[in-house]
Amino acid sequence: MKSILIVAKRECGAYFGTPIAWIFIALQIAILSFFFFLYSPFFIIESADMRVWFGLTPFTMMVFAPAVTMRLWSEELRTGSTEVLLSLPVKVRDLVIGKWLASVVVLLASVVCSFGIPATIFWMAASPVDWGPIIGGYIGTVLAGMMFLALGSWVSALSKNQVVSLLVGVTAGIVLVLALSPDFAAFLTSTSEPLARTVEALGVQSHFRSIERGVLAISDVVYFLSGSCLFLALTVFQVELKKQ
Repeated sequence: MKSILIVAKRECGAYFGTPIAWIFIALQIAILSFFFFLYSPFFIIESADMRVWFGLTPFTMMVFAPAVTMRLWSEELRTGSTEVLLSLPVKVRDLVIGKWLASVVVLLASVVCSFGIPATIFWMAASPVDWGPIIGGYIGTVLAGMMFLALGSWVSALSKNQVVSLLVGVTAGIVLVLALSPDFAAFLTSTSEPLARTVEALGVQSHFRSIERGVLAISDVVYFLSGSCLFLALTVFQVELKKQ
């Protein structure tokens, strides 16, 4: 555990000691805020919710997460410092988890920076605010973000080129968010209902929407946590190959 925290602290310094993390956070908040204030029904029908904000979260996350994680392993591979890391008396598992935790800290910082939105809604709302979907949306954001960051970590370990890692990560995110969406599953229903159910079960949107509505089902939590564990395990396997 100590080695994990040491690695996480080192990576957090790389993120927050430079403008990297702050730029990513500012861009994500700016994009979400733009669409929220432009399309939110709050200013039209005074509906005190954040459905527009959280509805866009999976789409921004599939870009935000690869952008945050693209340097985690690609930079180490490019500079050759991976060999130095692997020579240290630290388990590869600890290195992978430590780096991933640092990216999760960036995610949490982004979430905290967005708290101004529900505060604004609370201040301006004429009717009582339903906090259930808002809290559920934030929980879903953290869970989905953890999985996307684990995916980005694995993709980063596949290439020395950060741009390649970013593009592959975004492509993988598109598959999880769009190709495995409930809309596409509905399209497949006429062809094969079992296939449609499988596609919907594997996609991010169906699980995220449930939590976003304030319904914290165990199956949805397990989906995101098991996805995070799967991609972290793949990252460990990929980094282990560098030892050979």
